[in-house]
Amino acid sequence: MELIRLQRDTLSEWAGFIPEELFLELMGGGRHLHAVGVTFKDEPAGALCWKENEKEWVLQSIFIHPEYRHLRLGSELVAYLSEEVKQKNCEQISVSYEQEGERESLTPFLRRCGFMMETMELPLGVTTLEKVIEALKKYDAFRKKKGRIRPLYQLSKRERYLCNEWLLREIGESIRSYVQERPASYVIMREDEPTGTLLFSEQQHAISLDYCWVRQDCMTNFLPLLAVAANDFYGQYPTETRIEMILSTEQVQSLYTRMLGEERETAILCKGHFSPVPKELLTAF
Repeated sequence: MELIRLQRDTLSEWAGFIPEELFLELMGGGRHLHAVGVTFKDEPAGALCWKENEKEWVLQSIFIHPEYRHLRLGSELVAYLSEEVKQKNCEQISVSYEQEGERESLTPFLRRCGFMMETMELPLGVTTLEKVIEALKKYDAFRKKKGRIRPLYQLSKRERYLCNEWLLREIGESIRSYVQERPASYVIMREDEPTGTLLFSEQQHAISLDYCWVRQDCMTNFLPLLAVAANDFYGQYPTETRIEMILSTEQVQSLYTRMLGEERETAILCKGHFSPVPKELLTAF
C-alpha cells in the first residue's frame, strides 16, 4: 500500500476513482482542491479529494474500488488527510452529501473514522437548470433590481464574520463550506445583517440548494436572488444540469411548488465534521 499526492501528471491513472467534475477541476489546476491516491500491489485502488478553506477543510469525495475494500485503505486516506490538517493548523474537516447508492455505506465508515455524523430525512425537489431559468423569466425576475446580492466569497472579512455568526444562530451551520466560487452561494446584506441567502453545494452530477431564506419584509428579493445564482450557473454548467432543492423551510417549499410544481422525492442528507485525531486511532478500524 502506498499513498500518492496526485498532481496533473499522475491524475489520469486515478480518473476512475474521482468524480468527473472534481477530476476536471484538478486537471485545470484548481487552487484549493487537492487529491491523494492509494495503491494496492502497485495498482491504483482508490482516492480522496478535499477542498481547503481558511479554517475548515471540506471532504469532497472518497472512493475505494470494491475489490480492495475492507483492507483499511479508506482509513489510510482519512488518516493522511488528518495529518495534513494538523500540519496546517486547520480547525476541522467537514463533509456533507445526499445518502444514496454506494453512499449508504459511507456514513458508518466516516463514523468509525471519527466523524460526528447526523442524518436528516427531507423532501427533495428535483428539476434542471434550464427549467429554473425558464420559470424565472416568467416572473420577470431577471429584470428586477438586484440590489446588494453578492456571492459569499466576495464578502469582506467583517461581512463574512457577521454572516457566519448569523447563520450559526439561525440553523447552527457555518458558512465555511459555502465560501467557494463554484457553485457560489449568495447573500443580501443590509446594515451588517443578512436579509436573504441561498447556500449551494456541488453533488455528483447535480447542484444542491441546501438552504434558502429571505426576511419576511424583503420577500421581493427572493426571485432576484435566485435569478442571480441561476444566471451565474448558466455560464458554468450545462442547461440540463440537475438541480436538487432540499425543501427544508416553508419558504422554499412554497417557491418550488409555485414556480415548478414538479414531483418531489425524499432525500437523506448527511452532514458531519471531525477534528484531527492521531493516525493510530484511525487505522485501528
